[in-house]
This record gives sequence, C-alpha cells and structure tokens, in this order.
Amino acid sequence: MITPSPTVLPAGTTAGAGVAEWDLLTDTVHWSPETYLLLGRDPRLGPLTLDRLPARLPARDRATLRRMMTDALVHGRTPSGTVQVRHPDGGLRAVRCVSGPVLDQDGRVIALRMLLSAG
Repeated sequence: MITPSPTVLPAGTTAGAGVAEWDLLTDTVHWSPETYLLLGRDPRLGPLTLDRLPARLPARDRATLRRMMTDALVHGRTPSGTVQVRHPDGGLRAVRCVSGPVLDQDGRVIALRMLLSAG
C-alpha cells in the first residue's frame, strides 16, 4: 500500500504545476505533462531517472537537488527549493520543487514524489 505524503501534493494544486514520481521498487518513473514543460524535456524521450535528473541543472544547483533528494529519501523529510533547469534552447529557467517520500505501510520509503512549479 502506498501512502502519499500530504505535504507534497496539497489539495488545490495550482494550474501549471507538474508532478513527478520515481518508484524505487519497480524502477519506474511517471511525469505529468507539465513536468516535461517545466524541465524542458521532450515527452517522446520519456522521463529522466533520479540519477540523470541532476544533469539538467547547472553545477551550482546540483547540490541543492541532491540535498533535497537525500532529505526526502534518507531522512523522510519534505524539503523544498528552487533550482535552475537548463532547457534545450540553452536558457535556464527557475523551477520550484517540493519533494517528499512515499511510504509503505511499514514506514519504508518506496518512492519519491515531487511537485514542481515555475519559480
């Protein structure tokens, strides 16, 4: 059973927000259409895995993203932050991220869910 973190996907999420989820048990990734837009990724290429996601950011923002992922996956927190994402045109766009763990009935982290919006 998957228990979503209520702080990650609040009711009344604003239009234009993206949702991404990385399932650690099945190694599957799901992105909403808005996530592709926010992260500048062609949907025909599919979503990025967690290990490939930092490559979309300039070096100065990779530590922020890694900290957020570690806080969520290792410490069970719901961190947030804003990072710059490199788009195919070479431009950088600010993206606000709120991430959190998805826990099973025993409290183990089984997925990472992220809410994204233009920063």
